[in-house]
Amino acid sequence: MTLTLPQVAHAHHERILALVDRLPEQADMLLDPRAGDPLAGIEATDEFLTGTLLPHIEAAERAVYPVLERVLQNRHSLRPMRNEHDQIRRLVGEYSRLSAQLRAGGLTIGRGVALRRVIFALYALLKVHLAEEEAYSYLIERNGHAGLSEVVASALDHPVAG
Repeated sequence: MTLTLPQVAHAHHERILALVDRLPEQADMLLDPRAGDPLAGIEATDEFLTGTLLPHIEAAERAVYPVLERVLQNRHSLRPMRNEHDQIRRLVGEYSRLSAQLRAGGLTIGRGVALRRVIFALYALLKVHLAEEEAYSYLIERNGHAGLSEVVASALDHPVAG
């Protein structure tokens, strides 16, 4: 059975959102010693961001965005989404840098606060951005040419750690 683009996007985003939804808990652990080992999830989150989230962004830009731009007949119609991808990349880089400092030098209040700020910025941006991407998948499904949504769905359906 071939899945439609909205079905693939929804399933894929659900797996990503399950990991995104854990970000606030990780942020809380950085400042609350009663919450457990603050370093426990740092490496796993770094792996998720670099090994799952960034490949998702690349796949969306390669497979979905060009189709949407054709459907919307406006080359710049996805500029805000691409800008959000750039912001996500920047925040992932900042997370990786700060988490490496934290692992190397230990948890300080300054490092914990800085990393929390990045975690919550990523969390908020990702919740909105993924919902927007999913809505766009329905637009392709309704307005795409025969077989187009299956091609895009296949290109977008890359592995997600979970």
